[in-house]
This record gives sequence, C-alpha cells and structure tokens, in this order.
Amino acid sequence: MNEQARGWVEILTDNDAAALWDKLFKLVSRHSSIRTLFNSDRIAHARLHDLNADVTQDLFLRLHRKDRWRHYIDAGYSNANIEHELYHIEVPNLVSLQLRERQPEAYRMARRISNLVQTSTEFRRYRRTLAANHSEGKLTTRVFGLREWPDDKPTRAYQNMEDLLKDVAYRGRDRRRAGRGGSSHIIISNRDLTDLLVEIFRAVDSPLDVRIVRSLALSKLPVEDSRFVSIDAAVTPDSVPDPEPLKVDFPDQRPTPEQRLLENETNQQAEAIAAELLDKMREVVRHKPRRYSRLARVAWYCYFDLSSPSQTTIARRIGISNSLVTHYRQLFDAIIRDVELGAGLYIPFLHAFSTTLERSISETAGSRDNIRREPETTASPRYPLARAAVATQFT
Repeated sequence: MNEQARGWVEILTDNDAAALWDKLFKLVSRHSSIRTLFNSDRIAHARLHDLNADVTQDLFLRLHRKDRWRHYIDAGYSNANIEHELYHIEVPNLVSLQLRERQPEAYRMARRISNLVQTSTEFRRYRRTLAANHSEGKLTTRVFGLREWPDDKPTRAYQNMEDLLKDVAYRGRDRRRAGRGGSSHIIISNRDLTDLLVEIFRAVDSPLDVRIVRSLALSKLPVEDSRFVSIDAAVTPDSVPDPEPLKVDFPDQRPTPEQRLLENETNQQAEAIAAELLDKMREVVRHKPRRYSRLARVAWYCYFDLSSPSQTTIARRIGISNSLVTHYRQLFDAIIRDVELGAGLYIPFLHAFSTTLERSISETAGSRDNIRREPETTASPRYPLARAAVATQFT
C-alpha cells in the first residue's frame, strides 16, 4: 500500500527507477489518447499490455533525454503538477508524434479539417449538452455545423451517416502540387476541402463533432499511408492472442528449361543476322578495310553511341568530311532497311549487332598498320587530325 501511495516527488527524490516506470505505466494505460491509438476494445489484453509497455518505455526515455525528471525536482513541482503535465502534455505529444510517423497524410489531413471547421465562415460551433464522460475542452468533442442552421438543429445518429454520403463524390488526388517541403502532395486544396465539408454537412443534415467530421471527410479523400512490413509479419486480427505469421510460397522466377532453350535459339538467330549484316557491309564497300572501318564507325556513332554526337562531330572524330559521313550513313541505312526481324528478335538483335560491330571496329583499328594507305584526298583539309589519333580512337 505504501508503494502505491507514493507520489511522483517521493519516487523521484528516492531515485527509484522501477517504481517510476510502474507509475508511468499506470498513467499511460488509462490515458484516453492511448486507448484511442490502439483501439483498446479490439485488442487482446496480453497484446495491449505489451503495446502500453512499449509506449511507456518510449515516454520514459523521452523524458530522461530531456532531463525532465530532474527538472521536476529542481523546479519544485508538486505531485499534481507532474501528473497534469504528463497527462495533458507529454503523453498527447508522444501520441501525436507516433500518429505522424504511422499515418502522416491522415494526420495532416485531420489537422487541416479541424482548422477549417473552426476558422471557415461556412461553419460555426454549436453548444450542446455533452455526456458525462466527455470534456467540453477537448476539440474532438466540440460540435460544428453550417452557419445557416438554427441553434436547435437536431442531431442524427452516427450509425446511419455513411449511407447518407453515397451521393457525395469521392475526391481525386492532386499530384501536380507539392507541400512546403516538396516531399508531400497537397492532395486537395483548402477551398475544395471546404466545399467537401459543406457537402458532407448538407448530406447528413446534422451538426457533427470534430471526430466524426474527420472520419467522414477522410473516407472521401485519397489518403495514402502505406508502410513497409516484413513478409513474415502476422496478418491475423489483433484480437488473437498469439497470431501466426503468414506463410507465403513465393513463385520461382527462374526461367524454365523451355524458356532457356527458346532464349538460346533466339540469341543464335540474332547473332546470325548480325553476322550477315556485317558481311553485307563489307560487300557494299567492296571488302576494302579502310572504307569498312569508316562505315562501321559511322554506324556506331550514329545509332549506338549513347552521347548521340552530331554529324560534324563524327566527321571530326573519324577524320573525314561531313559529306562522307552522310554517304556512309546512307549506305548503312540501305543495308539495315532490308533486314527483317520477328517480334521477339528486336532486342536480341540490337544487343548482338552492337557487340559484334564494336568488336569488328576494334579488330579493324588494331590491324590498321598493315593496311595500304589510301590517297589523302579522301579526307577534307578542314579536319587536319593526326592519323595516329584516328587509329587509336577505338583501341
């Protein structure tokens, strides 16, 4: 009995951490915001005890990091003052922090709805007689309605209101505008949100408290509060004392033997078409190595280089005139136009041809010293690049 009768000041003075934690746990367990956060009526007693213990531990460490326990003693707080600050300030702040972390969009929209019903000219507060277990000071229990309604406007039962909102249109998500930090969507503007609240009040034709207004408005808004959870997490209802983890049999994403065989045949067919295309490129330049090298380079720069250089840049790199680049490009276009590919050969052919073309260019550049030089008149005097630099372009 003496342990239960000890107040906050006595426990803090004695530096009894265990007693302090137990007393804080009792305060957290009976707090209305904690019961609302965890929906206590639908959670098993054992799981609810663990959840309250987790919140108590977070609150205990939060107060310890802020050195509030020492401040209560140094500032001469009484037991009533400590109880009041913990119950009305620290616990609600912790619950608000957890709501922002778990459901950031829903929390933000709920705050906006509360501000609009209090500040917009379309609404006003209705003074009603509240039940004994409700406090007039709590925002969630305050009743609001349309300003045009009389003071004696009757109140409807909440259970029938969802059917009355069937004609209220569901709002789309505004993805074009971001919030102040740029990391969140506006979802809906204040003007459109006010219009939605007016439609809800007119549909139910009854004053509503703030909690019900939030619930009805959020049901018509595209709020996205998805979270990543473990695939082994329990998916059974919280009312089950010992939920079993969900057993998921993942599909085998590896290709089947038939798919591998078809893929190998497709790659071989694409490689054969690529090799045939290179042979046609050699034939069109009459098997002259230097002209074939230029044709291959022009084709590479024009169609396979990720930097997409201009035709003038290609001429400068290769050391030929701009008109010769156009000539070789037209030759390659005429060759590639005659290639016929099936529906599933486009990507394998591009991969095989680009690899084969790059390899062919490297081999041609490596054996250029053994190639008979052609007359220098083929190169434009506007591009006086050194032949050695051209020879090492692809080596």
